[in-house]
Amino acid sequence: MTHPEKARPVTDDAPRATRPGVGRRTVFAGTGAAVAIGAVAACGGGTTTTDDGSGQQQTGDVPDGAPGTELGPASEVPVGGGTIYSDEQIVVTQPTEGEFTGLSAVCPHQGCAVGSVAGGVIVCPCHDSRFGLDGTVLQGPARQPLESRPVTVADGTITLA
Repeated sequence: MTHPEKARPVTDDAPRATRPGVGRRTVFAGTGAAVAIGAVAACGGGTTTTDDGSGQQQTGDVPDGAPGTELGPASEVPVGGGTIYSDEQIVVTQPTEGEFTGLSAVCPHQGCAVGSVAGGVIVCPCHDSRFGLDGTVLQGPARQPLESRPVTVADGTITLA
């Protein structure tokens, strides 16, 4: 038998004298935070993060392509320009005749793939960072250069070293 004077409705804001512990709102808020953290962690696989000392985080995927991977003929890389090898995440430039430079095609700002090489400039389409043919930053928001990736040229073929 229930006594009406002792029964009272329980709302989210009512104190829980008979059930100590965590309330529903706290559980739901905690669950939402855990899901968000898990989603961010799942999206971050294969990335590296560094701090360049300026307080800006630099994030990018680790480039593919193992040493010994043939990229293509040296004739594909124009003098004063470059060629992007998307599958290997490599940019090969030829600043002067016969001088080849290998660089990561992953922008150190937020991990986007660079999109073009034109007029002696490597351009990241995501935030318009621009790099010289040696990988140096010409225009931010990137603050770190493109990572060097050693290449060799033998018998007219460019190979990752």
